[in-house]
Amino acid sequence: MKKLKIAPFLLFFITFSYSQDFNFKELSIPEALKKDANSVVRFENLSLEMKSQQEMIIKVDKAITVYNNLADGYADLTVYYDKRTDVKNIKGYVYDKNGEEIKKIRKSDFKDYSASGGSLYTDNRVLYYDYIPTVYPFTIHYYYEVKTSNTAFIIPWFPVDSYYQSVQKSTYSLKYPSDVTFAKAENNFEEYTIKKEEAEGILTYEIENVASIEREPYSPPFRNFSPNVRFGVNKYNLEGVNGEANDWKEFGKWYYENLLKNTFELSEATKIEMQNLTSTIDDPIQKAKIIYEYVQNKVRYISIQVGIGGYKPMLASEVDKLGYGDCKALTNYTKALLDAVGISSNYTVIYGDNDKRDITNRFLSIQGNHIILNVPTDKDDIWLECTSQKVPFGHLGSFTDDRDALVITPEGGIIKHTKVYKADENLQLTKGSFSIDNKGKISAKVNIESKGIQYDYNLQYDGKSETELDLEFKEYLSNINNIHFTTIKVLNNKEDFKFLATLEFTAEDYVSFSGDQMLVPVNAFSQGVYVPKRIRNRKLPIQISRGYIDLDEVEIKLPKSYSIEFLPETTEITSKFGTYSIHISKIKENTYLYKRKLKINEGTYPKEDYDVYRDFRKNIRKHDNLKIVLKKNSI
Repeated sequence: MKKLKIAPFLLFFITFSYSQDFNFKELSIPEALKKDANSVVRFENLSLEMKSQQEMIIKVDKAITVYNNLADGYADLTVYYDKRTDVKNIKGYVYDKNGEEIKKIRKSDFKDYSASGGSLYTDNRVLYYDYIPTVYPFTIHYYYEVKTSNTAFIIPWFPVDSYYQSVQKSTYSLKYPSDVTFAKAENNFEEYTIKKEEAEGILTYEIENVASIEREPYSPPFRNFSPNVRFGVNKYNLEGVNGEANDWKEFGKWYYENLLKNTFELSEATKIEMQNLTSTIDDPIQKAKIIYEYVQNKVRYISIQVGIGGYKPMLASEVDKLGYGDCKALTNYTKALLDAVGISSNYTVIYGDNDKRDITNRFLSIQGNHIILNVPTDKDDIWLECTSQKVPFGHLGSFTDDRDALVITPEGGIIKHTKVYKADENLQLTKGSFSIDNKGKISAKVNIESKGIQYDYNLQYDGKSETELDLEFKEYLSNINNIHFTTIKVLNNKEDFKFLATLEFTAEDYVSFSGDQMLVPVNAFSQGVYVPKRIRNRKLPIQISRGYIDLDEVEIKLPKSYSIEFLPETTEITSKFGTYSIHISKIKENTYLYKRKLKINEGTYPKEDYDVYRDFRKNIRKHDNLKIVLKKNSI
């Protein structure tokens, strides 16, 4: 293929010209890009042309070589559309390792269905193609165009967007009218060679030959170190309404006036019902709690991500009538009910993800994928997750904690930070007892109480069947073989923000024997066996996103026919990553109290400390595996 020298300003118009002539032979991929790669992006050409405030054309031309089933998801194509978005000229091709075409993908091959799965009335739809490979490697090449009047969201450039995927070439081209102001944030460019051309109304980026990145334990979120560019625009059209804003305050006011203001209306009967429900309560927080629990008991959540299901919520009256909605709808409905009893609250845009992710305050742009509710009080803000029927009033879990969010008020938008859970709030307390008989059988009772983010982690057990719980807790106590549970009880104590589990069980052969010695593992209920794998030449810093504390108090009753030969000593281990201690004391003859405390500190640490962290974890594992050594008494 001949290469042409082209002026940078022409790149936007010709970036798709040569894809059809590309050499798709797998052998043409440089060896350096194959190393540790499950897939290789052969090329990705993304162009956006904002023709006016009400029209934008998006073109995507991409080819990926897939080496194994771990990368099968990259062979699938999903394109969302609605009444304001038209998908044109969508097509694809599949090639074998020799670059020979083995399948042509037409628009008729795509499934076309509702973005809500049919559970929620919406005009948002999905075109989806799922390619099922029969041989590896293969290359899939697809192209499509989208025309939309929603110009508020400018697709970011993420040329490297996942682990174990190399990139041969990625280009991004943006064209915009002179009366529109674009803002951009270029992130993590330092370690990469990126070509950039910028002229009036035109911006292009290009990157080539990026080797795959290996996933390393305790790495920061991928977006925090991979190159990317985010964009914002001051004039836009969203949900059929023109807007202009230069900061979050202006945008929030526009959003409230045009997308929210006319959605709060409820029937008089519902308003009266809410007022009667709270008529005997003076405390506004308690009123809000009653309304929140009413919503939890009345409605169910239909999962549709913000942006996919549009930006404007369903009418509160419709949610009241239908009894379901997505995050936008349920949050808006809760706000409307609170309005009915005189409680002020604010619709809030946030990134929902277990990896903490802020709404950036660097410039205005459409961000977020989830909606929660902000209830301001004289002391602190209360944050409500309106999609869950399980979490307590005011509890935010790992999906939305400790991050900047956009709070939309009638006066405008405000960036606020959600609740931060400190290590001592993320507490798990394990109290129990176990006894050992002469044959080494364990009989145990244990209560596990979880708070903070650890409450969130254990909420998975709520609502599960006896069979499911049996399997879950056998996995939880995987250090003990042949467990037979006689009692499994779980309780979601929403009033006290605690999750409680009560277990009673027996297990044969808990101990091991060596001659006339019995070896009793001292830590039956919370062994810290995890040690991250060894990494030579680690490349990324260490990030522990949330600190926590585990406390154990366990009474151990030993068989009377044996005497103590060895008792583990009191141990304290201190590291920058946390602390660990154990202590065993005698209560009475043959009965001992085992105490254990593990504290892990939140923080980001240099990559050079990885082996130090591994050593800390190995030391924990060593001491969690300690055994009391008993010797059989002489007759």
